[in-house]
Amino acid sequence: MRRLLAAQHPDLAALPLTVLAHGWDNLVCRLGTSYLVRLPRRAAAAGLVRNEQRWLPSLAARLPLPVPAPVRKGAPGCGYPWAWSIVPYLPGETAARTPPADPGAA
Repeated sequence: MRRLLAAQHPDLAALPLTVLAHGWDNLVCRLGTSYLVRLPRRAAAAGLVRNEQRWLPSLAARLPLPVPAPVRKGAPGCGYPWAWSIVPYLPGETAARTPPADPGAA
């Protein structure tokens, strides 16, 4: 991931990088204090990332709550085969760890 950042977003490459989560679809790492890096782990998830890159920025402007719309895009490179994203860090808990207090309201 450092090589991808250095090659494509060198101004962010020296920021601290910490793995936060790795699920079926994505690896998510904290980048500094303001960003997350989302890298697809399989081809099916790569298509979802491209959809997020296309649609979330325009949707974010219309929604009443913050969403992790990509602020920067990453391209395949350095041996990594898929598009990836840098998104804003939004504080909170992972839904898998903290389910909604009222699932019916979700």
